[in-house]
Amino acid sequence: MRPAREFALPGHAVIGVDGLDAPVFLQSQCMNDVNALTPGAWQYNGWLNPQGRVLALFYLARLASGAYLMILPAGDPAALIDSLRRFVFRAKVRLQHIEEWHVCGEIAGDGTARPDVLSEDADRHHLNIPGQRWQRTLHVSTRRFAPDADAAEVWHALDMAIGWPWLHAEQLGRWTPQMLGLQRLSAFSLKKGCYPGQEIVARTHYLGKSKRDLFTVRGTGLRAGQLLHAGAQEAGTVVDAAAGGDWGVAVLPAPMEAAAELSNQAGRVDVVAIEIC
Repeated sequence: MRPAREFALPGHAVIGVDGLDAPVFLQSQCMNDVNALTPGAWQYNGWLNPQGRVLALFYLARLASGAYLMILPAGDPAALIDSLRRFVFRAKVRLQHIEEWHVCGEIAGDGTARPDVLSEDADRHHLNIPGQRWQRTLHVSTRRFAPDADAAEVWHALDMAIGWPWLHAEQLGRWTPQMLGLQRLSAFSLKKGCYPGQEIVARTHYLGKSKRDLFTVRGTGLRAGQLLHAGAQEAGTVVDAAAGGDWGVAVLPAPMEAAAELSNQAGRVDVVAIEIC
């Protein structure tokens, strides 16, 4: 692991949400319990379609001012804003892509886990990312930070290792929160009341009908959207993968044995447990 320092996180975007009705609007649209956010707190969150499939994943932070930050690890912020605006109607809510705010990461050395809190400076917001082995902080700042492809890839790997995949356009609208294992991050709520897809999410949970889950896989030439096979049968799909294509995360039947014989076009793919977070 390289020394701790700040580096740009390409592909991450910041959406600001404010206005008198912002809390009610976000509570009615987001899959997690926005009302549970106190000023200075953040949560994993997302937006679903009526069929309970994920259209966006993001960190949602509530600032001391009462405004919110929606931080997308991947995806098109303009497209998400346009889609959400269709549900604003007459509510007093403003959504804007804050292009002058930039997202960077910082990875500290081995140490004890820190609480997942948000802190604010005059021109910067800091989100502590929970982890057992590495201390990570996501910064939202008006300052630009130097790119570092190696460090950004380590950050991506750590996100995948905790079950936080980066969803690009071709992956949107395909997976339920349970298929992505997002219950492990407490990224959606079963008790908050109505939101798009809530009935599907609740039924899947209470009836135990989710037969697929997110697994870590290792192989060659892995890429998002790639089909994995067990013999001649289609077994699952790679959701996100490291830049080198040697490992990633995939939605597969649950339970999935570690010894399962999976393959892609390049050869064998193994279900593994990578403990790097």
